[in-house]
Amino acid sequence: EIYNYRGMHSIRNSLKFVLHLPLRAENLCNLKWECIDFKKKLLTIPRVEMKVKDKNLPDFQMPLSDEVINILNDQKPFTEHQEFIFLGTDNKSPINNESPNGALKRMGFNDERKGRKQRLHGFRGTFRSLIDTLDTDNRFSFDVKEKALDHQESNKVVRAYNHKADYTKQLKPLMDFWSDYILSLKDEVK
Repeated sequence: EIYNYRGMHSIRNSLKFVLHLPLRAENLCNLKWECIDFKKKLLTIPRVEMKVKDKNLPDFQMPLSDEVINILNDQKPFTEHQEFIFLGTDNKSPINNESPNGALKRMGFNDERKGRKQRLHGFRGTFRSLIDTLDTDNRFSFDVKEKALDHQESNKVVRAYNHKADYTKQLKPLMDFWSDYILSLKDEVK
C-alpha cells in the first residue's frame, strides 16, 4: 500500500525508504543529499545528528540496497536542488516528523479503533523482529542487527574496546536481504 500511496511524492518516497532502511523519524525526515554517496551506495549521517551523539562513536553508516538507490533516484528530480531529500510543502524545509505518521493514518495503518497501530517508529521494531524470525540460518550476528538500528552497547567497558568497529561490510548483506524481503511482499500484493 505504501508503494501505491497517492499523497505527496516526498511522503511516499520517505515511507518507501524507511521500509527498506529503518531510520528514526528525525533522521529520515531531515535526511540530506550530502549524506548519500551514490558511487559507494552508502548513507553516512554525522554522529551529532543521531540519537546517541557521543563524539567518541563513529558516524552512522549504512550500505544502500539497489531498491533504496532506486527510491533516491526517483526523488532526485524533485529535491536534488535543495539540501533535504524529502521536502515539505514549501519545497525548502524537510517534511515534518509527523507527516509520515499522518500518511500511515490516512492509509488505515494507524487506526486504534480497528486495532491497528502502525506508526513510523514501529518499522524499526518490525525490522528487528522479522530479521530475527527470517534469519533461520543465523547469517547475521546480534551486533550487526543492532548496528542497523544504531543501538549502542550500554556496557562502558565493552564500548571502550569496540567503539571504532566498522560493521559496514557485514551490514551490506543484511540490508540487501531485508530489501529483497520487502520487495517480495510488494510482489505478493500485485
